[in-house]
Amino acid sequence: MNLRYSILKRLQSSSTSNLSPGEKNKQAAQLAIQSLKDFGSLLSNSSEDVQPIDPKPIYQDPTKFSNLSLLHQGQIIKELQEKFDKSWKKLSIKDKKLAYYIYFGNWGVREDFKNWNLDEPPYDLPFKIPSKIKNSNPKPNDFIKKLNPVILGETPIRKPQFDYKKMDGVSKFFIFLTLLISLIAISRDKKIGEEGIPKEIIIKDDYEIKRQQEIKEKEEEVILQEKLQELKMKQSQSSRKWYYLWLR
Repeated sequence: MNLRYSILKRLQSSSTSNLSPGEKNKQAAQLAIQSLKDFGSLLSNSSEDVQPIDPKPIYQDPTKFSNLSLLHQGQIIKELQEKFDKSWKKLSIKDKKLAYYIYFGNWGVREDFKNWNLDEPPYDLPFKIPSKIKNSNPKPNDFIKKLNPVILGETPIRKPQFDYKKMDGVSKFFIFLTLLISLIAISRDKKIGEEGIPKEIIIKDDYEIKRQQEIKEKEEEVILQEKLQELKMKQSQSSRKWYYLWLR
């Protein structure tokens, strides 16, 4: 009943006198969908951690951006990106300052970059300021040499972040423990398998064993018959020879 009342109330409050029947139906459908969304939001989680925040304080003080959750940071970045996708002439000073802080401010891996709001270059700028102009009147055929590569991780202010020797003992312990477990697991998998030394599984086929045994018995029987026949032949020959000798 409350949902139906909400839809009717919105329909009554909207000026639909100048709309065509098709436009009225479309507007009614949109209002119904919006009412369903409102009803669903009442049933969903109302935790502040997952609800959109008011971005005005962030634009007033960009340093508050670093304390936001990942979800709320995404909300601010998305809103700011939508502004940058439009005409840059419409960007306010607050928009530009917030964008500069997100990209060059002292948060995240740039935590020690305290000069983000000063009129000086960032600490990890890959070229020197002021630039040295070699030729004040360049020509189209002037040769431009390629700049040497710059590793931002070797910037003096960033070196402590990449110095593994200064890592705390707990982190070192877990890293070495992980490496040790990995080496043991690799050695076990290569040599002895998951459940000890692998055993050769022999599958016996009783039917095949019986068949081979029958074949062997038949062969032995054939050999025995041949030997008996050969023995009989020898006996018959020897007896006949003796008989002929007796006749003589």
